[in-house]
Amino acid sequence: MGAYDDREIKIITAAIANHSDKHHIHNDYDEMLKDADVMDHCFYNPDFPVSEWEKDRYHHLLTEIGITSINE
Repeated sequence: MGAYDDREIKIITAAIANHSDKHHIHNDYDEMLKDADVMDHCFYNPDFPVSEWEKDRYHHLLTEIGITSINE
């Protein structure tokens, strides 16, 4: 299709490959996908308990984007 160039494909595939490794810091795109994954779990996947490390990352993310009060 030609929708993405080689650089963009490398960025996307690296983010997908690293998204489960939430204990290590990678590049900005990787971290954005990890944050989106954690937010999806916290917001939209109530069938599974949210682990402590996910809660920590979630609260750090909320603080980073300026949200200081949430209902849990």
